[in-house]
Amino acid sequence: MPELKEILFNRNFKKLIKSIDKDVFLTKAIYFDKSPQDNWYVTWHQDVPINVSKKIDTEGFTSWTNKKGIISVCPTEDISKKTFSMRIHLDDTSIKNGALKVIPGSHNKRLNDDEIKLITTNSIPFTSEVASGGVQLIKPLLLHASSKTKVQKRRRVLHFEFSSIELPNHLEYAEREDL
Repeated sequence: MPELKEILFNRNFKKLIKSIDKDVFLTKAIYFDKSPQDNWYVTWHQDVPINVSKKIDTEGFTSWTNKKGIISVCPTEDISKKTFSMRIHLDDTSIKNGALKVIPGSHNKRLNDDEIKLITTNSIPFTSEVASGGVQLIKPLLLHASSKTKVQKRRRVLHFEFSSIELPNHLEYAEREDL
């Protein structure tokens, strides 16, 4: 929707994004709407998969999936490390309505299931509460989870992932948008 893109990616937001990496482009956009009626728990995880336009077997790219026509793959770790996400909070986000719980310092490497279990069992998570209109910066490899909302309050978030890394072997990001 071009008119929404103009509003969201206004001069100030672009300036913020480009201050992190001047060469970035959008690789993924997600809208979350957690409400008392549409409520879910998200277990501890890292945001490793990327969406691509078609499957092309490529060294280091694993765990291919195709869910309802959306092709996802786990890229090489260096691509994940050079990706970042900006989350625009449309509502106040608190511990009561499922704010992200994060494990500080967990963004430095891709973790396997045993490592995730060990870290989450032995670490004290930080709950990242963000006010309505706030912007949150996270790395995809940051270990995070969220609880169900416990109040009659929505938690709507626009989640954007950015990278400046071109994919190898003619792979293309499915949602790539230059800024």
